[in-house]
Formats: sequence, structure tokens, C-alpha cells
Amino acid sequence: MRQSLKRIAVVVVMVLVSGIFGQPTYAADNNVQADSLHSLGLFQGTNNGYELDRQVTRAQAAVMLVRLLGAENQARNGNYSHPFTDVPSWAEDAIAYMYSSNFTQGASHDKFNPGGLCSLQMYTTFVMRALGYGNEFSYQSAIVAADELGLLSSITKNGNFLRGDMVAVSYSALAVKLKGSDRTLLDELVADKVVDVEAAQPVQKLFAAETGDENIMSAHPDGTDVQKIKLTAGNIVLTATMLDNAASRDFISQLPLTLTLQEYAGTEKISDLPSKLSTEGTPAGIDPSVGNITYYAPWGNLAIFYEDFGYSSGLIQLGSIDSGIEALAGMKEDFTVTIERMD
Repeated sequence: MRQSLKRIAVVVVMVLVSGIFGQPTYAADNNVQADSLHSLGLFQGTNNGYELDRQVTRAQAAVMLVRLLGAENQARNGNYSHPFTDVPSWAEDAIAYMYSSNFTQGASHDKFNPGGLCSLQMYTTFVMRALGYGNEFSYQSAIVAADELGLLSSITKNGNFLRGDMVAVSYSALAVKLKGSDRTLLDELVADKVVDVEAAQPVQKLFAAETGDENIMSAHPDGTDVQKIKLTAGNIVLTATMLDNAASRDFISQLPLTLTLQEYAGTEKISDLPSKLSTEGTPAGIDPSVGNITYYAPWGNLAIFYEDFGYSSGLIQLGSIDSGIEALAGMKEDFTVTIERMD
């Protein structure tokens, strides 16, 4: 993977800047990667442009990571919190989201040190935890683990950690498969409709061509190579698009299922499942959105949300209802639903 991603970085520059800038340089690599991230809505510059040669603070790195994960709206609207007393208002949502997701523990029990400089070791730790690999390395071994994962393919490992380095690590992260999934981070962002499919396709094609992995482009929102399921409750028929994670795959393997859905808390319909689902490689919790099909690991039950709800530890997203969730919301009594695969 590391060598493949290094080739990707070279090809990006050759395709986009060869014949314009002459021999590609390290700075050109970062500018092209920044342009690509910007076109996907995953990176913003400053009033002075990208400023790729500027050092990165811990707060800036937190904001960048949350944006890279497509979680800005979730962080802004979710009920996240942190114990730190020194966080500036512009980074409040991002740091609360990161703390609640176990991506960071801060500099101490009550300080985040937002103005402190971020290091390569620190940022790669944040990224690998977000990708689900947090249990596979220690902070001391983060750089070695990141290199093996393919995150350091186009940066130097010595000297100050600059915004250009942050861009390079973030760009490489898009081609890394999430822990326990066949999807890359970019695939997941497309499937979640965070990144526009048309904007993502050139990058996905490049990743697929350079890694030789035809499955990298599995997240097209029209359902191509994405697992779809059907939910039937009387005359109501809904479809849903499933994520590719360990819990979702376990759930799909149990289909077809006929369940009794019950009203719960004025926000969701729930039902016990025949057996527990795997939680390998899944985040510590999520902030569910309307239409999310989820698994609440502590209780072992299915939960389909028809209203927004705050962050819940132990909640894992399995997929999302494509449309028509209001039909389920209107059913106040217990009802039977049949869930089956759409092959």
C-alpha cells in the first residue's frame, strides 16, 4: 500500500502539472493535493491562500481532521462536549467531536493546548484513530504505523510539521481502507453524500488504477456495488443503502429477518436482533441522523431513527433509509417489518 500511494502522489502531479511546472517538486505535490482536497470540500485555505509552508497548531489540526472526515455538520449540531478550559470558540465543535470520539485526550485532564504546535506523530495518531486503527499502535509507534498504512508516502519525516504535510497525510488517508471495511475513506464520504460523486470520481479512478484495487470505487450513490436492502411493513416499502463495516455485514448475513419494531423515546423504532453483531473497527459512537439504521451494541438491538438525536456511545451506523422514513414515524403502535437483501 505504501508504495502504491507514493505512485499515486507522483501520478497526480504528473497528470495535473506536467508540462506546466516542469519537473514536479515537493511544493507542487502539496499544492495539487490541496487543490484536490479543496475541490472535494475537505480543505480550506486562509485569506492568504493555502499557506502550505506554515506550521500547524493543535486546534487547526483538529478542525482539519473533522473536515476531512466530513463530520463538520455533525460536530456543529451534535451534543458533544469536552473537559478543556482553553479551547477557542472557532475550534470548540471540532475538539468536542474528537474528544467524544476518542480521537484525542488533550494535553492534560483540563487543557487541550490549542495553540501548541502539532507534530507529524500527533496528526497521524488522530488520523489513524479516526480510520479505526487506534488499537493497532501506540503513540510512540505512530509514525512507523502510519508509514506502513501508507499515510506518509509523499512527505518528509524530518523538520517542522507544516500545513503542506497535513495536506499530504490527509490526501493519502482518502485512499486508505477503513478498519474492518472494503471501502476507503473517500468511498465512505461519497456513500454518506458528504463528497459529490462527480467530484470524487477522478480521484477514485486514480486510486483504483494505481493500487490495482477495483473495489475502491464501490461507493457510487446510484447503488452500483453497494448493498441495498428492502424493508416491508404492510403496504409500506422502503429501501436503504448499507455501509460496509463489520456490523453491517453481520446484519446483512442474518437477512431475511421479520422483526417487531417498537416505538422508543419519540425518536426511533427498535427491535431485538437474533444475535449480536460484530463491532470490530467501528467508532466508539455516533450522532445519528434522520433515516439512519443503527445497531446499539450495549443492548444488541436494531434502531431506526426518524428524528435527530445526540451522540450515543455504543451506537453504530449500519446504513440509511433512502427516502420515506416519515412513513415509519407515523406508525405509533408496534408493527412487523420484513427486511431482506436486494441483490
